[in-house]
Amino acid sequence: MLRIVERTLAARAHSILEHLQATVDAAPDYQARVRAAKKAWGYKTSTKAKADAFQAVRQTLSSMCVGPIRCAYCEDSLADEVEHIRPKNFFPEHTFLWENYLYACGPCNGPKGSRYGVLKNDQVLEFIRSLKDPITPPPSGRSALIDPRAEDPFDFFELDLGGTTPDGVDVPGTFEFLPHEAATQGAQARARFSIEVLGLNREVMRVARENAFGGFRARLREYVEESWNGAPGQRLHDLREDLLSTPHLTVFAEMRRQKEYLLDIKALFDKAPEAEEWPLIATGF
Repeated sequence: MLRIVERTLAARAHSILEHLQATVDAAPDYQARVRAAKKAWGYKTSTKAKADAFQAVRQTLSSMCVGPIRCAYCEDSLADEVEHIRPKNFFPEHTFLWENYLYACGPCNGPKGSRYGVLKNDQVLEFIRSLKDPITPPPSGRSALIDPRAEDPFDFFELDLGGTTPDGVDVPGTFEFLPHEAATQGAQARARFSIEVLGLNREVMRVARENAFGGFRARLREYVEESWNGAPGQRLHDLREDLLSTPHLTVFAEMRRQKEYLLDIKALFDKAPEAEEWPLIATGF
């Protein structure tokens, strides 16, 4: 998971969202607002104006994806759902808030719809509402789920790539997300909650990241070899864009961050230091 670079939503679409949110906010109490949010969301494309607005929402969220259009959480599956960072079932006042949206896949988006957590005394207090439970507001406090639109996930997570320890011991990587060792206790608690709720370490994701590691290493080696052999600028540009359009760019970002423990990777970056500065931002795919 990487920090998302913001894009501005078209003014017309923003105005439609504000109008829809106003209809939700006009409901008399919290329960009514939750019901109004569900109803309004269900009819969010019922007119041409609203359909055009959400087409603009999707297009803008697509342009904010890092590299190819992939889920902002797992970076593996196609991003095809407008995700509410703060679930609309708990926060009807954020149902049509542009800053509360990102592009996600169903496997990441679905499980968090009925789960929410807040940070209390460096621990996560989870709030789960079943269909049989009364509709009550979640507890107040800082959201436990990492928000890649407002926060840098690298402050909370690190990806276990393995490597060589200072005393020369080779450690295999698990390619699982872990709480960052240097993070505060509260940040580590939020990281663990986000990993669990989003299923970031499900086996298919772990294997995909391991495969991506090998792919990035091969692409970086190809770039280094052609650069040292005097390849023209356009060829090097194309190689760079091929690498940056590969899913799981977090793996490449971690290769840069952890290069001191990955001796073969460090050797490649030493020969092509510009690769450490390539911006991992939306590239228009």
